[in-house]
Amino acid sequence: MMRIAIAGSGGLAQIFAQYLNDTVHPFIILSREDQPALVSNGYQVAVVDYDSQDDLRYTLRGIDLVLSTVSGVPQINLIDAAAHSGVRRFVPAEFEGPPARRTGNDPLDRGKRATIDRLRHWSSHPRHRMRFTIFSCGVFYERFANGGMAALDMGASTGIQNEGSYMMNARLGTAEVVECNTSGQPVYVCLTSVYDVGRFVIAALDLGLQTWPGEFRMSGERRTVTEILQWAAAVRGSKNYNFNLNNEMLTCAVQMFSTDVIEPQDLAAHLQHATYYQDYAKVARIQELIATEQRRYDFENPNLNPLVNVQPILFWNWLSAQWGVPPAQ
Repeated sequence: MMRIAIAGSGGLAQIFAQYLNDTVHPFIILSREDQPALVSNGYQVAVVDYDSQDDLRYTLRGIDLVLSTVSGVPQINLIDAAAHSGVRRFVPAEFEGPPARRTGNDPLDRGKRATIDRLRHWSSHPRHRMRFTIFSCGVFYERFANGGMAALDMGASTGIQNEGSYMMNARLGTAEVVECNTSGQPVYVCLTSVYDVGRFVIAALDLGLQTWPGEFRMSGERRTVTEILQWAAAVRGSKNYNFNLNNEMLTCAVQMFSTDVIEPQDLAAHLQHATYYQDYAKVARIQELIATEQRRYDFENPNLNPLVNVQPILFWNWLSAQWGVPPAQ
């Protein structure tokens, strides 16, 4: 049994709490303000000031593991306090593609490099050594959800909460994508439901914190951008279309999305154009497409999947539940 602190009270934090509640591990939720709804669920909530080391250190006394869903300076302050409080391991809010995939001048950094640098500092500290593990999961399925990430109270701090903020808008039937890289090869993306991320992380507790590596990789599916679009169109469509689902040819009703396919060599020009016209929403979308083409969200052989008894929901099944099942032919 270990004592766990969940930093944050939004959607991902609540998912962690939901699955932790079914284990023997006691946990506490750290929040900037009172959370009566969480307390009514039987959860223990501590109101903390992320600018106060004394407050954070006091709250973290006796904690073995911190699961963070906060970012930026508050997370760095939390890391410092956790190390001084004797926390054994810290899981940062890094639930996306592997850090090794990120570029040096990363427009999507949002303090991530500083966070990892601080964790590395404490992982080799002679007096307050604290290990850390990053859980890489690729892109959340919920980026394509009915209602967007906002429906789960997620994504607001990074501006990815709305429908259509990444690749496609399934409701409107529009898409803006890069399908191939500069070598002409299909662009792949690893995807995982946020609920399965919660299940994977909590299941990993049974492996023992001392066995955790510096990075766990987990994945629901690895699909090409083209497949993602075809499947989304399939669950929204209105005419016959043949496509391959797990090596089985299916016919379903599809009206293909109105899609702007950007060639990889043209991404920089699109970014420059959006920046010039101060279309910041498009700037963010193009930056995500550049990162996608550079394989930020792609990896093979996830090392956590075979270690735990978690069967992630398939992307097709998730899409169908979100946007409707294709009509029978």
